[in-house]
Amino acid sequence: MIYVMGDIRGCKDKYDDMLEQIKPQELDAVFVLGNVIDHGDDGIAILMDMMYRANIYPILGEREYYAKKFLPVIAEKGDAEKALASLEGENKEQLAKWLTMKSEKTITDFLALSDDDKEALLDYLEEFAAFEEIKSKGKRFILTHAGISNHDERDLYEHETEDFVFTETDYGKIYFDDAFLVTGHTPTVAIDKKLFGKPYAKKKHLAIDGGCGLGGKLIAICLDTLKVYYS
Repeated sequence: MIYVMGDIRGCKDKYDDMLEQIKPQELDAVFVLGNVIDHGDDGIAILMDMMYRANIYPILGEREYYAKKFLPVIAEKGDAEKALASLEGENKEQLAKWLTMKSEKTITDFLALSDDDKEALLDYLEEFAAFEEIKSKGKRFILTHAGISNHDERDLYEHETEDFVFTETDYGKIYFDDAFLVTGHTPTVAIDKKLFGKPYAKKKHLAIDGGCGLGGKLIAICLDTLKVYYS
């Protein structure tokens, strides 16, 4: 079975409950659509758990994008504010932005890791994919965190990582005639106020950010059966 899980946002209790519900087996695959960390208290613990599960495949969200870029600097300086003071230009602006995005617990917990665990976690962040292309039961699915920039103009493999991490999806637009675009990033209540904690499934979209960490739910969907799971 192939499962896709939405933004976890540091909520390990909901992450653990979701894994207990879907019970992924050795040959199953669970794709996580980024924004694993921040907001909740246990983002680093979730990443450490994911890192040792061979059947979990992570996709890069903007939170992990910032983490893999700036945690090495923060570790070197020993403090986020010292790291910020050492940067200039766009890097300084990006770190300043991340520090306003409820990343404090993520940074504190990372700094508390052993040197070996820090190195292992940074290596793991490098494994996060910008997108995944999946086929199941005759259907094609494109999995990204946020969306796809200029998707009509370029092949998927010609895009920059940032095109998938930061670009907001236009949910009124069909991106692929022959595939479903599966995204997180945008809580579905922002697409339709009636969908708080529920997936959005129209116009070849499957949007599964249920607002976990924001008072909503963690959502996962089985691509083989289209069964939806909630935590």
